[in-house]
Amino acid sequence: MAAPSPDIAALTLALITSRCSVSPKRLQPPGPDAAQLQALVEAAGCAPDHELLRPWRLIHIAATQRQALADVFERSLLERLPDAPDAARAQAREKAFRAPTLLLAVVRLLPVHADVPEAERHVALGAALQNLLLAAHGLGYAAMLTSGHALRTACFARAFALGEGERALCFVSIGTPSVVKPRQRPSAHELMSDWLPGGGA
Repeated sequence: MAAPSPDIAALTLALITSRCSVSPKRLQPPGPDAAQLQALVEAAGCAPDHELLRPWRLIHIAATQRQALADVFERSLLERLPDAPDAARAQAREKAFRAPTLLLAVVRLLPVHADVPEAERHVALGAALQNLLLAAHGLGYAAMLTSGHALRTACFARAFALGEGERALCFVSIGTPSVVKPRQRPSAHELMSDWLPGGGA
């Protein structure tokens, strides 16, 4: 493999360091078109994958399916809180209509592999999602990962036909940002230390 040029290295660092998450409430149309969405998913597929297990998958929720997703959110709420007030039910439904493009990220924990534990599969999905977020940023879009109690209900698992060993990890919301509020980044010395043999790190 040829070494990347200094220009590519600088562009890569600029892309990574300028990306920031934008709340689904602040993501408006347009979102990625079909060809762009395919490119984003293929970028996700370039992430590390020990033993080539493909320990994750993405589910696209189309704009025409948001009403059905709202129903799922409401049912999931009632599964957890049968007496949830109308305001909470309305709030749960409203979440389905945010962001023009919506994906669900699912981690696969089966089949069991002695060399690829569950934690490593979550890391693989995390790497794939970061690839997707960076690719979306490069195309001029913003995105954010969100989860919540609904994803951990039996109702939600049934609605998305999750198989044995599959877990819904988070949603990926993508669109055009109406507001961007960059956050302060930690410095390298806050994130990394040198190993001191016998004395920890």
